[in-house]
Amino acid sequence: MNSKSAIRIALFVALVPLVLGGCSLFKSRSEWDKAAEARPLEVPPDLEAPPSRGELIVPQAGSSRAATARPGVVTGIDGLNVADTVDSTWQRVGTALERAADIGSITARDPAAHTYSLSVTSQRTRDEGGFLKRLFTRKKVETITETVNIGVSVDGSGSRVSVSGAKSSVQRVVALLRDRLG
Repeated sequence: MNSKSAIRIALFVALVPLVLGGCSLFKSRSEWDKAAEARPLEVPPDLEAPPSRGELIVPQAGSSRAATARPGVVTGIDGLNVADTVDSTWQRVGTALERAADIGSITARDPAAHTYSLSVTSQRTRDEGGFLKRLFTRKKVETITETVNIGVSVDGSGSRVSVSGAKSSVQRVVALLRDRLG
């Protein structure tokens, strides 16, 4: 072994630990690394009471059939306030739904709970395949039936109409009820 290769090996052996140990010199010493965990927040006693207004109440379906959300279906809850009694508002909602045959049909009604279940049908186009296939073929139209639940509850001196179900169907029903109930 000549002296040049012995020097290279000695330098290599001496520099490898320095290079590997030098990684800690570049480690970040930010405020984030020095942060300590804080105490958890305490909820004031007056905020632990349940809500006294009926705005967060989800209507219950009048039948044993409950709406089941399919994977990928966005559900929504919306509603409106009506300056009328609960019984009168429930009857007006029923009349509006019966007259709107283009949206769907009432599948269940519960006068005691002031709820309706509505079967809403809609048509959606579905694209299949790649760009060229979609360019030269017709789009598939599929008919979808979704269940929307509608409930009427007391809200101050008036009534609250709550609509829950698939988001697109909820939007259609709420638009209809806003138009018909004012």
